[in-house]
Amino acid sequence: MTAPPDAIDIKLFDMVLCFSRAIDFLHPKISEHHLRVAYIASCLAEELGLNLEATQNVLIAGALHDVAAVSSSMRLDLFDDALTYYHASSQPLPEHLHTHGLEADLLLRDFPPFANAATSIRFHHVNWDFGRGGEFKGEAVPLASHILRLADRVAVLPDDEQNILAQVAGIRATVVAGSARLFKPAVVAAFESMSDKESFWLDLTSRHKEAILKRRFGDPKVRLNLQGLYRLSRVFGKIIDYRSPFTATHSSGVAATSEELASRLGMALPEQSLIGVAGYLHDIGKLAVPTELLDKPGKLTPAELFIVKQHPYYTHQILSMVPGLETVNTWASLHHERLDGTGYPFRTRHIPLGARIIAVADVFTAITENRPYRSGMARAQCLSVLDKLVADGAIDGDVVALLHTDYEAIHHIRSLSQQATHA
Repeated sequence: MTAPPDAIDIKLFDMVLCFSRAIDFLHPKISEHHLRVAYIASCLAEELGLNLEATQNVLIAGALHDVAAVSSSMRLDLFDDALTYYHASSQPLPEHLHTHGLEADLLLRDFPPFANAATSIRFHHVNWDFGRGGEFKGEAVPLASHILRLADRVAVLPDDEQNILAQVAGIRATVVAGSARLFKPAVVAAFESMSDKESFWLDLTSRHKEAILKRRFGDPKVRLNLQGLYRLSRVFGKIIDYRSPFTATHSSGVAATSEELASRLGMALPEQSLIGVAGYLHDIGKLAVPTELLDKPGKLTPAELFIVKQHPYYTHQILSMVPGLETVNTWASLHHERLDGTGYPFRTRHIPLGARIIAVADVFTAITENRPYRSGMARAQCLSVLDKLVADGAIDGDVVALLHTDYEAIHHIRSLSQQATHA
C-alpha cells in the first residue's frame, strides 16, 4: 500500500539514479554513460580514501555531470564533440565544453544536497596540465573534478562489441599515457590500483549498475521528506524544460496549475504538494524524444507522432525505479490518457483524480503559455478548446469547471510560476 503524502520518505540516492538513467536516453552514443561515470568516480573516491559523504557527492556528480546538455537543444552537439575529443585526445579541448559544466552548476547548486556535486561538475573538463589544472580561471578546482575528468574519459573507452577483459590493458595504457597532462597523477595511481581487478570491469559493463551502485555506495540515511522531494522535483523539472526553448518553463506551469486546481478541489496540503511533484516530473519521459521533434512548430508526421507518444511510457518506467514514488508515478504517467479509454500509452479508463488534474493542467498550460512560434491563447479560445475536450470524452469536466469559475486567478498563478522559473 502506498504511503500517504505526509509520510513520504524517499532515498535521495534512488532519485539520483532515476534521473541519471533518464539522461542516458538523450543521445544514442551515451547509453549508460552517466551510470558508468558514477560507478568509476565512486570507485576512485573510495580508492583515494574519501569518506562516505565525499564519495556520495562524487557519485551524484558523476550521475548528473552532463545535465546541462538537457537544458537546450543546441547542447546535444556537446556529446558528439566530447566523444570525438575522447577518441582523438591529441585535439585541443573545445572551450565550449566548459560552458555546460558552468550551466550544470547553476542548475543544481540551489538544491543543498547537490551543492558540492555542482561545484565538482563545474570543472569536470579541466585537464591537470602538469599542475596548472589545480585552478581554472582563478578558482580552485576540487579533487572531485579531477576524479570526474578521468572517470568521464574511461567511461567512453570500452567497445561494447568486444569482451571487456580483452580491452583492459589498452584502456589502462591510455589512462597512464594521459597522466600529468590530462589527469591528476594521484587519481591515475588510484585508477591503476583498482582497475587491476577483473570485477571492476565486469561491474562497469554490467546491465545492473543501479543495483551495484546501491549495494556498494548507497547511503540509506540520506532521505527526502515531502518538502525535500518537492524541491528536488522542481530542479529536475527545470532541467527537463530547459532542454527545449519551446517549452522552457512548461513543467513549472503544470505544477503550479495542478496545485491550485487540487486546492480548489479540496485536496489536503500534502496531496497538493505531491501533485506539484507529479507536475514537475510528468514530462521526464520526453528525454527519450529527439529534440528536433520537441522543437518542431508544425504538425508531426505519423511516424514522428509514434515517437512522441512513447514519452508517458518512459515517464512511467523512469519513475518506477524509485520506491515510494508510486502515487506520483501514476499521476504523472497517465497525463495523456482519456476518460473514454482512447488516450495513450496505456489506454486505460481507470484514471485517478490526481492524473485528471495533471491532464487538464498540461493542456491548459500548453495552450496559454507563450512559445517562440506563437502567443498563448486568450481566455475564450482556451476554454473553448478545453470544453471540446470534455465533450469528446478526453478530460474531466469537473476540473475544467474550476477554470470557468476563476480563470484569471489560475492563469495568473500559472504565469507567475513560469516567470519565476525563467528568471
